[in-house]
Amino acid sequence: MDGVSERSPSGTGTRMDPMSGSLPMISLNVVWVVAVTAASGWLSRQVGSGWHELVAYSAIAGIALFLGTALPLRHFLLAQRRVSHQRESLLSEESSRRRFEGQLTRALDMSADQATALLIASEALQLLAPDSAIEILLADSSRAHLTSSSSEADRHCHVQSPNGCAAVRSGHAITFDDSSALDACPHLRNRSARNLSAVCVPVSIMGSATGVVHLVRDGDRQFGVTDATSISGVAQQLGSRLGLISAMAQSELQANTDPLTGLLNRRSLENKVRTLIGFGRRFTVVLVDLDHFKDLNDTHGHDAGDRALRVFAQVVRSAMRDGDFACRYGGEEFVLVMPDASADDAVRAVDRLRMELHASFTDGRTPPFTFSAGVADNSTNLDLAKLITIADHALLEAKRSGRNRTISVTAPAIG
Repeated sequence: MDGVSERSPSGTGTRMDPMSGSLPMISLNVVWVVAVTAASGWLSRQVGSGWHELVAYSAIAGIALFLGTALPLRHFLLAQRRVSHQRESLLSEESSRRRFEGQLTRALDMSADQATALLIASEALQLLAPDSAIEILLADSSRAHLTSSSSEADRHCHVQSPNGCAAVRSGHAITFDDSSALDACPHLRNRSARNLSAVCVPVSIMGSATGVVHLVRDGDRQFGVTDATSISGVAQQLGSRLGLISAMAQSELQANTDPLTGLLNRRSLENKVRTLIGFGRRFTVVLVDLDHFKDLNDTHGHDAGDRALRVFAQVVRSAMRDGDFACRYGGEEFVLVMPDASADDAVRAVDRLRMELHASFTDGRTPPFTFSAGVADNSTNLDLAKLITIADHALLEAKRSGRNRTISVTAPAIG
């Protein structure tokens, strides 16, 4: 056989036995020796020299030829083979890296919320560095504080804000080989009784570095350039996905809410009520109208009117129970929906709302105003439009009775 073929460590291509490259070289030199010997024999017959002398000269010439030409050529070919193997190994590593990045991209594309994206990123980091403690810290809504998604008690990074992280400030990955070194991260030094190594990679969301991927492990297993590059790839993909999730959530919020008050719009209200009816849940509808709102606009201006609407919406959000939802139905009209509440429960809730609204005027920024309300209990399983009609009858009665009050009407009474 010319050589033994086996699989390369990367799993692609083949690797030849280094000795197989020497056989052609030996054969080539044998040919050269035979050729020189034959030439010497011919020359001896021509000049009459002794055969044994020419054989000796031919052998010496063949050895010199082997040492001076064939042996360097063999070393050159072996060096080329080593370069080829290294190139093959690099190509295999690059292929594995691209395959991993493709899998991560597809997994993140299927994540619909931040929690799922963080879980996928943590699993990816665990595959890259299975012997490391992994922590992903992201800024809160104020972008002033970092919160951790996961950690181990003795390795928790105590950095409090994005600006407090060296990696976030620098905008690139930083590795720390020795937690006791003079130039180790202040949040890493003296964290554990044993020496630690760490790598910190910033997470950029919509162009702003507002988080960090933090990995630590025992100091005798330091993070290399390859580790930092792979972890940076995960951090980059995570930041891109979180940015897209945030943009999609913001877009959905804008599509489902009233831009002035932040309450639900009519379409979102109808969808939520349709779900309640589909599950057979009882609920009560409250129709609210701000009293003398046109006079408030004419007297204090439209800015004051808009401020009054926002103040009322804020008070509604703070006063309502978990699970209740509110909608700006149009102009100065609002609809409140209270699942699993009776008409009496709704009246009491509206009374609390009226008191909290009155208390909100103490700062003097908004002209005081009141509201009237009509309550309709969905005890007869009517659709939303009919319930709002019933509540509107009650609201008109409240206004005719002097405003700033609540009237409750049951469905059978209006029919």
